Amino acid sequence: MIPHAIILLGGKGTRIAAHFPDRPKCLVPVAGRPFLEWQFDWLRRNGICRVLLAAGHLADVLADYLAARPADGLEIALSREPEPLGTGGALKFVEPQLTSDPVLVFNGDSLAPNLEFSTLWKIGGGFFHTVEKKFPHCGKLFMTPSAEAGRFGTVEFAPDGYVTAFREKSAAQAGHVNAGIYLLPRALVAAIPAGRAVSIETEIFPALAAQRRLVAIPIPPPLLDMGTPDGLAAMTAFLAQRPA
Repeated sequence: MIPHAIILLGGKGTRIAAHFPDRPKCLVPVAGRPFLEWQFDWLRRNGICRVLLAAGHLADVLADYLAARPADGLEIALSREPEPLGTGGALKFVEPQLTSDPVLVFNGDSLAPNLEFSTLWKIGGGFFHTVEKKFPHCGKLFMTPSAEAGRFGTVEFAPDGYVTAFREKSAAQAGHVNAGIYLLPRALVAAIPAGRAVSIETEIFPALAAQRRLVAIPIPPPLLDMGTPDGLAAMTAFLAQRPA
């Protein structure tokens, strides 16, 4: 079963908000299109058609955008958190709307353009089937090598694949970094505390790593992140070379 995709869009995007105060970060233009459309393209290309947007800041602007957007085969639902809940709290808030087990979770400001998910997820076989069978109750954290690991969450892992440390925005210069893509069993979502802000990166993942319930999944670089002006410029330069 191809998993339900959840895109976490609740953040205010404070590092670039001054440049785009009238729109949520996911609608900031990248190479001539709202960044969200690049994520939608990736989902469609990889056979994922059900998308739940976990929105927060300027959710009304996003709702208006989606209402005017032409149909293109994606089944898109929008959820609006009542207050800032963090990445984990936002995922917990949309739990009643999840329709697959596991679920595929994305950060709303990054993209791994060279990850071909559709070649890895196959009914009755394929890489993810093998990983799910070997680690059935674990979260899967996608990671990629980076020469600028300090900008992201640095992932340390053992030869057997289990994550041993999750260091969000550490001082490391090079290493494997959190790609902002997670394949999570519904049981892990159910265990997230409700009714308060929760961070996946700093609260949920370190606890799972300590319990040997978090597995690192390597994917090819680059990791593009439009959360800062420099990152936005680098992403624009990369995606401008790709057809829309």
